[in-house]
Amino acid sequence: MNTTEHLVEVYYRQQGCFTATDIKVERGNNRQLDLLAFNYITKIFYHIEVSVAHGEHWAASLNDIREKIRFKYFGEPYNKRPDNPNTDFSKGKKYLEPIKATYTKFGIDYNLIKRVWCVWCLNDTTDQDIENWKQSLASEFGLRASNFEILSFRDEVLPRLLENIGTAYYDDELLRTLSLIKEYNKQKAQE
Repeated sequence: MNTTEHLVEVYYRQQGCFTATDIKVERGNNRQLDLLAFNYITKIFYHIEVSVAHGEHWAASLNDIREKIRFKYFGEPYNKRPDNPNTDFSKGKKYLEPIKATYTKFGIDYNLIKRVWCVWCLNDTTDQDIENWKQSLASEFGLRASNFEILSFRDEVLPRLLENIGTAYYDDELLRTLSLIKEYNKQKAQE
């Protein structure tokens, strides 16, 4: 689990979710799920993939994310080396069934899980753009628009973590670091 995945995992834990990280896809060739989360109160399962680059100029478009969603949530292979006969794409190998088997292993219904893509931010994207994108994905994969979410690391995850963080996170290095930064900013503002 990398740093951004860890912070997103903490974000879900702070919302009352049980989490599992870096789950290997059953019979998957170099395939893993970043994060699964379950909210016991709402009974909602989440599959979260984290793709965060912190420069606004690196912000992914909804179309870029769509390609990654096909790969991560639905097992479609990339076609990055079309001349290589040994790639999953060339062999026609797909991983949807292994992904479904992995969900089943955790008691998750493929048709109900919310698929959350976490990005740093989305530039020049309206709520209506996101809603249309979700509707399009739902149509493509035979699901509901509510099965898809975009989560902004910059605009939702970090502010929520900083808002909720206290000063006694000694067992978790990242939370302790955020706690120290928050306290530093608070003390500097008082000078």
